[in-house]
Amino acid sequence: MSMKRITDGEVAQIGKALGDPNRLAIYTQIAQHEELFCGEMHAKHTISQATLSHHLKVLTELGLITSRKEGLNVFYRTMPARLEAYLAYLGGITADPK
Repeated sequence: MSMKRITDGEVAQIGKALGDPNRLAIYTQIAQHEELFCGEMHAKHTISQATLSHHLKVLTELGLITSRKEGLNVFYRTMPARLEAYLAYLGGITADPK
């Protein structure tokens, strides 16, 4: 699946989202697994379930993660193409040294 070009606004929103230490820790934890159950994340963070849910919603809305529901459980995984588009955008900001 090819991803459309990332916009300036999206880059700013992703930067802001990943600038939150809790959100970055949650994203990192998910990225270190093929898929992660929400309960596993909550056990490793000292934030409330409501706060964890909010952070997951933000990451999902930005296209950084996706989820699937299996019974009562929700599993999360990263969307590598989205992070790659973000990093490519940032890499394109600097001048090419000669």
